[in-house]
Amino acid sequence: MKLYTTILFLCFGLFVGMAQNGNFGKKNKEKIKALKIAYFTENLDLTEKEAQQFWPIYNAYDDKNHELRVKGMTKIKRDADNLDSMTDAEATTVLNRIENLEAEVYENNKDLIKKLKKILPAKKIIRLKKAERDFNRKLMKQFRQKRRGQ
Repeated sequence: MKLYTTILFLCFGLFVGMAQNGNFGKKNKEKIKALKIAYFTENLDLTEKEAQQFWPIYNAYDDKNHELRVKGMTKIKRDADNLDSMTDAEATTVLNRIENLEAEVYENNKDLIKKLKKILPAKKIIRLKKAERDFNRKLMKQFRQKRRGQ
């Protein structure tokens, strides 16, 4: 789980960096969200009733994770850019922020699973976690290919 969280932070740290540079705007975020919805719909095999209950819960989870990543990682990245001139006390403060951010993301994930257990069978929740991981891998692969092509 820790490796997954680390990879997730790295992936979305890249997206935050791109957003700051203006290369990854709202239009691309919406496009990715639409692709994610299509991918999950295809892979989760939700009934109509499950889908009606699932999407509001998942969208709230996803929005909160996005907010955590953007706010948290932006400040952490800015602080980490000054790593060479940073004192140990300042580095400890940044490390504490990283730990707190990881804890918030973890709690958000736990909350999602708790809510989903009320509406979905365990197998579908596991399928969701796999779909998230696979979608993020495909997204990163496409991003790398696009970057090499430019």
